[in-house]
Parts: sequence; structure tokens; C-alpha cells
Amino acid sequence: MRVHVHIFKTISLAGLITIVLASGCAKQAEKPIDPKNMDMSVKPGDNFFRYVNGGWLDRTEIPADKVSYNAIDIIRENRDKQVYDILEEVAKITDAEQGSITQKISDFYFTGMDTAKIEADGITPLQPEFDRIDKLSTKQEFQDLVARFHTYGLDPLFEGGIEQDFMNSSVYKFYLMQAGIGLPDRDYYTKQDDRSKEIRTEYVKHVAKMFTMMGIDSATANANAATVMQIETKLAENSKTQLEMRDIPALYNKMSLENLSKLAPNFNWQRYFSNISDQDFGDVIVGMPKFFKEVSVLVDEAPLDDWKIYMRWNLLNRSAEYLSDDFVNEDYKFYSEFLSGSKQIQDRWKRVVQTTNGSLGEPLGQLYVEKYFPPESKQRMLELVNNLKKALKLRIEHLEWMSEPTKQAALAKLSAMRTNIGYPDKWEDYSKLEIQRDSYISNVRRANYFNYYKDLERFGKPVDREKWIMTPQTVNAGYHPIRNDITFPAGILQPPFFNPAADDPVNYGSIGVVIGHEMTHGFDDQGRHFDKDGNMTDWWTKADEEEFNKRTQLLVDQYSGFVALDSVHIDGKLSLGENIADFGGLTVALTAYKMSLEGKPAPQPIDGFTDMQRFFIGHAQIWRGKIRDKALLRKVQEDVHPWGEYRINGALFNMPEFYASFEISPNDKLYRTEVQRPVIW
Repeated sequence: MRVHVHIFKTISLAGLITIVLASGCAKQAEKPIDPKNMDMSVKPGDNFFRYVNGGWLDRTEIPADKVSYNAIDIIRENRDKQVYDILEEVAKITDAEQGSITQKISDFYFTGMDTAKIEADGITPLQPEFDRIDKLSTKQEFQDLVARFHTYGLDPLFEGGIEQDFMNSSVYKFYLMQAGIGLPDRDYYTKQDDRSKEIRTEYVKHVAKMFTMMGIDSATANANAATVMQIETKLAENSKTQLEMRDIPALYNKMSLENLSKLAPNFNWQRYFSNISDQDFGDVIVGMPKFFKEVSVLVDEAPLDDWKIYMRWNLLNRSAEYLSDDFVNEDYKFYSEFLSGSKQIQDRWKRVVQTTNGSLGEPLGQLYVEKYFPPESKQRMLELVNNLKKALKLRIEHLEWMSEPTKQAALAKLSAMRTNIGYPDKWEDYSKLEIQRDSYISNVRRANYFNYYKDLERFGKPVDREKWIMTPQTVNAGYHPIRNDITFPAGILQPPFFNPAADDPVNYGSIGVVIGHEMTHGFDDQGRHFDKDGNMTDWWTKADEEEFNKRTQLLVDQYSGFVALDSVHIDGKLSLGENIADFGGLTVALTAYKMSLEGKPAPQPIDGFTDMQRFFIGHAQIWRGKIRDKALLRKVQEDVHPWGEYRINGALFNMPEFYASFEISPNDKLYRTEVQRPVIW
């Protein structure tokens, strides 16, 4: 999904890596299952997460520059070091041809690491934009500047971008979505609990501090911060909640330019679209009509001077991490230290690597896969995906609760599902991207501008179904419902998720479940709204829908019962899609493993664990991790993915095979009766 639109989110994984890499060289791998990482004093039925991971949890500390520590963090650490080594090699090339990818990567990285220049420049690279804000004399000029900011990756008022049409996935449409706030979630502006009130108080202080660092006197800075908070609160109050954003059909509101102008008459939409492109976008998709109606009212009611303050803040806030250390550190103190509990800012090279990855992902990806991703890994993954598809097909065919017409549509969707492994077959063209050695923030802005128009230029052209939504070095995996494809980049295909040294039960319990997870996203509470071609159609009978909802409600109830911290519960409705996919992934992967035996006896136990036990232990290992309290509170409110502890102590306790493997009894704390355990896929 286009970053501007923020409708779908790909899965974020977490767990433990079983090898440690340094300087690109692997140390001797640990055993696929190592008893020293476990705590066998804990009954599996009381806390399976702790039973599998307790030894590791006891001896592991969260690094000071992180708010959590799990497989994703550890793998990303290794990935960042690998990319850093690549960048250091590229930086040594002094005779790169101007305009070449080598020149662009080298110069981008150079400006990010040139701390003397960054410190000397301070905020001056942004001065031309501040001058534009100062010169605004009309509301129309303000709206023109909103359009300009959008093309550079900023998000004042709202955001927009190109995505396939939900109702006709063969064409692109322009989507308009809510945005424009500085806090990470709209509920922080509206909730009345003590933590939310504290966040609002500290946010206003942070905004004022940033304004004083621009050279504004304290009284004016405080007044500016109050103005920012007032405008952003209005935007937040009229934004959809995280849970409401999961109602995909409700986000599809097709409007002509005329009707959009009637909905939000105080914003000149014809001029906005003319400012960003010569394209005639035709009908647009408005994600949340109420929000845009209120934006129109706010544009009219708020004075121009207030909008100037708001635009200065949007520019400064979205640019701070690329400026001199005073701005970087203040930005860190609020967003990472205060909001998430971080103890130390990351080293500069890590931050620059991550930014370069985000801005020049595919060119870097080409270098990354050449050096770190062997072709045989891609072939092995394709085989595993095919095995999981066969298992899911079998599961669907034998579902007792689904009617035959819906089964046939589900099987057709599964058959049509495309698979992306490692890296794309064709690479994006970056020839139009301009990178210079003048300043870091300028290069970030140029990259944002290039990526904005690279996507915008797709409008009116045939949909490119070969285009990837992730870069090869991304440590993640995902399913995209409009494209009906699953993606496993090279970055995630390493232990513990993909471990050639592990026995089959462990691999099926780890990467097998991840594959199954992504596949069943096509049939979760969001993905099920789209057919085999990625079109939003209702291909379920009413009875099937009711049966599905009845079963998934059991998951809502189960996860809502978990207490993350103090009295804060997991949101079973918000996390439902991930919980369906976790449970579905386990079910399908276990079926695939059983099919792989081809009727042969189960392999002998290893280290005293049966093959079935190793399957479930292997799965629980990938969610091994620790998280700071503040970060956990944010995760509960902002993220559709529960923390790993609840994913393990949730999904597994719906599996009959799990109960049999570990002799889980009604006396165990997490025991669920058969009536409480859903059968979905």
C-alpha cells in the first residue's frame, strides 16, 4: 500500500534469532531448540511463552537504544550492519559517474554522515520553506503550500496517493486519507486517562521547546504550541480510530471532484490536484468523509496566522531527525524516550543506514541480494509456499461451516494468490532521482519527491502487478489484498524464521506458520472482502459470514482477556486480523507438516522433545522478546499486532494437537474448553 494512504499494514514479526552475525560472518549456530533458553519449571499450560523462552528472558537485557528486543530487532541489527558495510564500500568509490546509482547512494550516505556540515547548517536548509510560509498572504496560498508539502513527503491536514481501485483492481485511483497530527495516534488527543493527559502536556512542552530552538522567544513559542495543539486536536477529534480504520468497505467513498467540493467547499480541490499533477484523476476515493468535511470547516475558521504556525511545525517536526543534533536530540527525547521508554539514541550510522534504506531501498536492495541472499533460499521458500498452499486447500475443502459456493470462491482466490520471494524480478528505475552533496535533509526531501511522483506517474497506466511493496532487505513479510499476493523479502529469510539447519518440525513451526499466516490474511476480517482478482466484492453467503463472525468472536473474547500492563487489556477487536492469521497459520502449517511425512512414522524425539512438541516450541521461539512498559502501552493502542507473549499464549491454546502434545489439562491456567476454541481454517 502506498505510504501516503495507510489503509493496510503488513505483518510485523517478532521473536529470537538463533545465530549472531558480526562483520558479515556467522558464528557457530545454536541448536534449533536449545533447552537453556527454556524454563521447564513452568507448566506449558500455565504460560507456554515463559516455558519456551524463560531462560533467554532471564539473561537478556533490552539494549539502551531500543524499546524492545526480539527477532526483528536482532535481525534488523544484522541487516543494518550488512547495509552499512555495503555503504562504506560504495563511499570509497570516488570516480562514480554523475547520475549513476553508485553516485546517488554514495552522496546520500555521505551527507548523512557529514556531521560537521549538518551541525554547521543547523536549520538553514529548511529556510526557503520557512520563507514561503512567512510570505503567505491568503488562505489559497496556504492551500497551495499544503500541496507542495505533500509532494515532499510531509502530511499537513491530510494525505493522498495512488492505489489500485478497491472495486476494480486493474486501474489506479487517487485516495484521500486523514493525517496532519503530530502524536502517533488520534486517541492521545481525546482520551482522558492520566497517561494520555500527561502525553498531551509533554507534547505541548516539546513543541514549544522546538520553536524556541528556532530562535523564537519563549512566550511566542508557548503560544505557538497551544495553537498547534488546538488545530491538531480538531483534526484528531474528527479522525477515525484505529479500530474504525479496519472497516475497509467504510473507507471506500468514491466522489467526483464536484461532490468532493460540495463535501469540503473551503478547500480548492481543483487547484490542489493541479498543483500536484497535470493528470486528470477523475473520481477520487475519500477514506473518511466526516474528516474532510471538518477539515473544510477548520480551514475556513482558523486564522491564516494560525495556519502559518501549524505549517512551520509540520515542516520542523517531520524534518527534525535529519537536522543538527539539538533538533535530533529533542525529537528523540519526546518521541523515543518519553513516549516509548528508550534509554539511549541510536548511533548515527544506524540512523543514516535506516534512512538510506527508506529512501534508496531498491538500488541498495540489488547490492544486498547479490551479497547476502543465495538463490537456493528462494527455491526452498517457493517449495514451502507450495506445500502450505496444498495444506490450506485441503483445509478449505473439508470445512464443515462453509457453504460450497463460498468454498469454491475461496479456493479460486487461493489458487490465484501470487508469491514474491527474496527480491523482484525487475527493478525500479531511479534515473530521475537527483542526489547531491549539499545537505542531508535536502537529499531526504529529493528522495521523498522522487518517490511521490514515481507512484503518481502510474496513474492511467496498466497496473503493474510485478511491483513489490517492500524492498529486498526489509525484515518483514506481508499480504496485500488488492494485489492478492504474499511477500517474503530476503531480509526476513534467516533464522529463526528460515533456518536450513533446523529439522522439519521446527521449520514448519517457524517459517511455515509465517507463510500460513500471510496466506490466511487473504481470508481474515479484512482480506475476506476481496476476491481472487483483488476486487472488493461480497463473495460470501450471509450464512457463511455469520458463521465466520461467530467463530472469530471467540478470538476477540480470548485476547481481550489478556492484561498487558496494570489494567490495560489487549484490544481483541483491533488485533483480530492478526489473531485470525496466527491461528490460521498454525493450523495450516501443522497440516502441511503432517502431509510432508507422506504416511511415514514420525521422526524420533530430539533432546527429549517429540516432533509435535518441536513444532510448537519452534513456533514459540520466533516470538521470544522483551519490551519496555511504555512501548507496550503504545503497542496496545497503536498496533494491530499483540506482543509476542499474547500471540503464543493465545493461538496455541486453540489447537487440539497442542493440548495432546503437552498434556494440557483443565487445571492449567490457560486451558480453554472445546467450546471456547474456534475452528476457522
